[in-house]
Amino acid sequence: MARKLTWGTPGRTEHYLRPRAKWALLVPSAVLGGGVLAALLLLQAAGLRRPLAPGPLIGRHAPIEARCEECHAPRLGASDMRCQRCHDPAGAGRLTNGTHVLFGSGDTRKAAAAPSLACARCHVEHRGREARLAAVDEVQCGQCHFRGFARHPEFAVLRARSAEAPGIKFGHDSAQPGKFAGHLAEVARTKGLRTERTCGECHQRGPGQRDFSALSFDLHCASCHAKDGSLGAVDPVPQDDALPPDRIAALGVRGPWTGRGEEFQIGRGKVGKSVVRHADEWVLFNLRKLRREIDPEGWSAERGALLARLSQLQRRLAQATPLAGLDDPALRMREQAIEAEIRGLDGRIGAQAKATGVAAGLSRLDEVGNAIGAAGDAAGRGEADRLRAGAEALAHGMVPDAALPGEEFEARRRELLAALDAIEAADPTLAPRAQDLRRRALALAPGEAGLDTLGRARDQRQAELARVSDERALRAAGIQPPGEALLEPERAALGRAIDDAQARLAALSEAPPPAAGVTAEERQRKQESVEALTGPCVKCHLFSGAALVRPVAARPVLVRARFEHQPHLLPVQGDCYHCHGAVRQSKVSADLNFGGVQGCRECHKPRSVSQDCQTCHRYHPPAIP
Repeated sequence: MARKLTWGTPGRTEHYLRPRAKWALLVPSAVLGGGVLAALLLLQAAGLRRPLAPGPLIGRHAPIEARCEECHAPRLGASDMRCQRCHDPAGAGRLTNGTHVLFGSGDTRKAAAAPSLACARCHVEHRGREARLAAVDEVQCGQCHFRGFARHPEFAVLRARSAEAPGIKFGHDSAQPGKFAGHLAEVARTKGLRTERTCGECHQRGPGQRDFSALSFDLHCASCHAKDGSLGAVDPVPQDDALPPDRIAALGVRGPWTGRGEEFQIGRGKVGKSVVRHADEWVLFNLRKLRREIDPEGWSAERGALLARLSQLQRRLAQATPLAGLDDPALRMREQAIEAEIRGLDGRIGAQAKATGVAAGLSRLDEVGNAIGAAGDAAGRGEADRLRAGAEALAHGMVPDAALPGEEFEARRRELLAALDAIEAADPTLAPRAQDLRRRALALAPGEAGLDTLGRARDQRQAELARVSDERALRAAGIQPPGEALLEPERAALGRAIDDAQARLAALSEAPPPAAGVTAEERQRKQESVEALTGPCVKCHLFSGAALVRPVAARPVLVRARFEHQPHLLPVQGDCYHCHGAVRQSKVSADLNFGGVQGCRECHKPRSVSQDCQTCHRYHPPAIP
């Protein structure tokens, strides 16, 4: 009987089955793969790059899509340095994770220990022309921070019970019966408005309509506080304390008081002023003069801090000269200069690590002290001697076991800045060295060792060196530099900051130096003159000794977040009390009159207003600190 065969059973072959050779497919596969590769390369050479590209770049990167070297380094993939070549051309280092940690925590040691994160980890390219490279998945934020707005902690300024520092006295409301009822009530009464509608009388939309403009005395305050253009009068004070206009002019200082002689009462060794305007230049000039006489340390410290900031900004501006504008010889010169700086830092780090170099420092202090003594500056010589004594104490191991408290640290820094000011005045040839030391003094943080500061400076120089070397390598490969226009916004911001620092420094330096030391009796008399000069000002302004606390208008309180009022005013129909309810009981300008994170959660919730991290937060700090 025959065996039953099911459907699909193959028939019997008359040939033997022989196994294929082990490498039989290797040669055909290699030939086929080589042909495909050759075809792709030919397409690439012909300009048809889509078969090899992982996807089109965003619209703004489209001009460099054919030049992969603009972003990719050999064997490294997308290079951070090449991202920074266009997006941080000044080399400020703003785009690194360490800077992000420093911006958020203010802790230099924590920032130094932060891991390095590649730009391409968060900013993913090749997703099409319409993709937003700045749109980062908040999962990236959640790797270090909490996940979900529901777990957002209370704002740091409210947790720490911080206070605002606008530099003026101001009360929205006052509960004193029979006296000033507060600005809210007074504006409502004068304008015939309901109290909750008075906010818009002072807080007015800016040019972009996205937020409010800074308050202005002339626009918002003068109608009540200076109805006739005057805030009051200055009673006569000794002319040795407040100089009359002619003596100020003899110093080469010109001011808006010229031609207003009828406003001054001069006689019997005294000078008074019958009309005091807002920001009266005559009053401010004499306040700066008196401060230099009765608080020379504070004056020198402020001047030193301004000089240090100006030096920092000018250095930043010099570094902001785009590499695009330098040819290869200029790049090589910059490379050599940075290498020299690194060698100097290595030497200082080695000297500190071995606890050597103290004798050289002492001899340098002796040299400076002798120069100051030869100039006849007894106070400066005493300061140099005090610094030398401190250096000798360090040489003998008298180093404190713990870091100085914050207030004492700042006091020591002010003393150092004042000493540098005296040294520079005694020997102008030491000005470059003094500027360098001022920058270092401002870079110090409480509790941070000197070696840490030097190490951080060396890391910064090393990063600059890597960028210059990479630029030279790109030029050698024929890659053209990016346009210089990319740097213009940052250079413009640096220019504005430099102009502001120079203006403040020029005003501070107008005050003539005191002829000699001030006795206790003279100091008391001069302090009384300060009180007379500031009589019309103290109603609103704060003073520290003879120094006017600088008003700060519209300073952001949530410094690590961004907030615009315009989209928040619509749901509540302009009722500011919805978020700022406490302002109705606020009697001082230092109050933080806004609600906490719970108020934000009323609208920012699932299936409602966006609550991802980028809605409010920015990862990279601003260009100008």
